[in-house]
Amino acid sequence: MSMVNGYKVSYVVEDGSHNGAIIHVDHRPQIGQELRVDGAVFLVLEVEELIPPLDDFGFLHVTCRRVSDRR
Repeated sequence: MSMVNGYKVSYVVEDGSHNGAIIHVDHRPQIGQELRVDGAVFLVLEVEELIPPLDDFGFLHVTCRRVSDRR
């Protein structure tokens, strides 16, 4: 089995205050990590694997919460 070198991540904001995003990242998001999208800061609450990795690419679902609107 090869190591995962990238992830396609579906980010969903728990209260619906942002549309969320699908982003390609190099590292698996971690619970407690901050994410900046469209000038807002979000806190990662949950990370789930959607399907097993294909070759060296993983697919994840992340639930997050808006913590601020600063740039």
